[in-house]
Amino acid sequence: MNRLNNCAWIGAESETVSPIILRRFDANNVKKANIIITGLGYFEAKINDNPVTDYCFLPVASDYEPRDLTLCAHKGTTGTTTNRIYYYDFDITHLLKRGENLLSVQLGNGFYRQEERTAEGKMYFGDVLKCIYKIVLETENGVIELCSDGSETYTDSAIRFSNMYLGETIDYTAKLQEEKAVNIFPAAQTILSEAIGTPDKVIRKIKPIKIAEIDGKQIFDNGENITGVVAVKTNAAAGSVITLRFAENINEDKSLNFSSTISSYEATRSGELQIMKNTFITDGASRTLLPKFVWYAFRYFEIEGEFDEVEVNVIHADTPVTSTFTSNHEGLNFLYDAFLRTQLDNMHGSIPSDCPHRERLGYTGDGQICAPTVMMMIDTREFYKKWIQDILDCQDTNGHIRHTAPFMGGGGGPGGWGSAITIVPYAYYKQYGDTDIIEKCYDSMKLWISYLLSHTENGLVTSEDPGGWCLGDWASLDKMEIPESYVNSCYFVKNLLLIEEMAALIDKNDDIPYYQELRAIAEKAIIDTYYDAATGHFAGGGQGCDAFAVWCGLAGEETVKMLAQEYTELEYFNTGFICTDILCEVLCNYGYTDVFLSLLKSEKRGTFLYMKRQGATTIWEYFSGMSSNNHPMFGACARQLFQSVLGIRQREGTAGYTDVIINPVKTTRGLKASGSIVTPNGVIAVSLDTTGEKPIVQVDAPDNIKIEIM
Repeated sequence: MNRLNNCAWIGAESETVSPIILRRFDANNVKKANIIITGLGYFEAKINDNPVTDYCFLPVASDYEPRDLTLCAHKGTTGTTTNRIYYYDFDITHLLKRGENLLSVQLGNGFYRQEERTAEGKMYFGDVLKCIYKIVLETENGVIELCSDGSETYTDSAIRFSNMYLGETIDYTAKLQEEKAVNIFPAAQTILSEAIGTPDKVIRKIKPIKIAEIDGKQIFDNGENITGVVAVKTNAAAGSVITLRFAENINEDKSLNFSSTISSYEATRSGELQIMKNTFITDGASRTLLPKFVWYAFRYFEIEGEFDEVEVNVIHADTPVTSTFTSNHEGLNFLYDAFLRTQLDNMHGSIPSDCPHRERLGYTGDGQICAPTVMMMIDTREFYKKWIQDILDCQDTNGHIRHTAPFMGGGGGPGGWGSAITIVPYAYYKQYGDTDIIEKCYDSMKLWISYLLSHTENGLVTSEDPGGWCLGDWASLDKMEIPESYVNSCYFVKNLLLIEEMAALIDKNDDIPYYQELRAIAEKAIIDTYYDAATGHFAGGGQGCDAFAVWCGLAGEETVKMLAQEYTELEYFNTGFICTDILCEVLCNYGYTDVFLSLLKSEKRGTFLYMKRQGATTIWEYFSGMSSNNHPMFGACARQLFQSVLGIRQREGTAGYTDVIINPVKTTRGLKASGSIVTPNGVIAVSLDTTGEKPIVQVDAPDNIKIEIM
């Protein structure tokens, strides 16, 4: 139900960078008051100069309105999306005063009017920022509704430039324009939906350490790679310029190194390098300088100009961490800590992004790999409910699932990316025991299966939409060698296995024989094409590709034994981000958790401890260290800390942690580890100690969970 019926979209002229919409209204004898509101791209609403919420970057990101998808840089992305804008309902009773009140709504560009970054093409939605609202006053004499209707005025703000990727310029000396009448804009062909998901918030604060001063620029270190903003207190004289720049790395002389956030193919429309920056022009007043509609991803930052104090506000989705883990194993601890930090850094706008600075997009490949782990470790039930809706909204009428959700361009493949439509809802069901999500997604899953089938040749998935990338695995240490059709065909089989299971859960049993028939054809095609009986390997056996066959049920113990031997000798990950997670899952599921632990103990190039030795506090995009230093995808294997090291596993055929088997790894001598997860039925905590003659396992769980300790 759209609760904003009869309200008008209102806004400023397109030239206004960050307009402030103003509405004065009387409030007398009010018992209760609410505002129902949204704005594009971002909005900040205040009543009498008091914010209506402490959430920021609202509304959460979505496919807001129709736009020309042919302008996307990556082909294979034409067609349609379902367009949706989320609105919010805030209680404002406590903010009102008797008599005249003032509603002010400041608007920011966000993704809606992001015109600078062009790597994905022209992906912005509109040229004009706008909002829509309804104030509902419950008075002693009845209910009064005040809708946005064009009677409002607007002025500009001190924000002179604002871009998601480049930062903001705020000029406090700028003369603001006189109030003007707002413009009314026609309603777009979009769905206005009551908000779901988890918005962003200031979560914690850091006092950074000054580490250098170079040419008048003071360099600071957070001690960790974070997302957020820097608050600068200053009493600088009017007209003073204070500039901040942000980076993940520093050079030997401690100057900022921007290489992980810029590259040659990522030019901006204006030609400026994609470097995160704030510029403030002061007016002589004592102020705390903060950007309003942008966030940054950084460990290091520099300040040029006169200031008094500095503090870092860490910002990400308001998703509490619901797991704990500690051990006497450095590699295990780093994987847990670094993955958590990386994932939280990549949770903005209720989308799980690939990186929080250079791209900032909800890549379905990165997202589907990480989703089961994130749900296990962080309270993300509402967060993923919304992102699953994004995945559904970006499905084309032919069944194709795009590589980012909400769709903002980007490349990928039909298996490791598009299969988010089945894998993420299935993970949601397993974590929360919620079959409603399967009911919601089932028809879209069926359409996805039809899409994959239409892109097969002789039983193998060989293509995507014309001009699409059609990747298989991605981001390996060395050049990716696994055939794309092998990876995508294994995903086709896995999709069919999952949808067969989900069909049975929601009484769609009549569909199952058809899925089984398709699966038999695909399985035979994979074996006939890629299996070498003489060696026992699939697709040559390189870069962990045998793990794909085990994962989708085409191979078993003997193949895993070869994988265990190979990676015991190799001592590093030569796999892409998809296979890294699958390899660890396969090894641990077949009892080779010791091999997983040995990979986490190794410091060779291509391991997590190698990252740490280079100073990493978050997971890199590549094990080599090139590109972004803040991509969560390789860390998805962190769920094995709980499933395999501590041994917390749901009994096969169950969901929602009603029936759990505890079977920690007991063959690794000298290991001490403990941890906990919050399930829908309570906290499960396990501690393991193998330092003595016999392993000691302790379990704490609520009585309503059936527990078997092995």
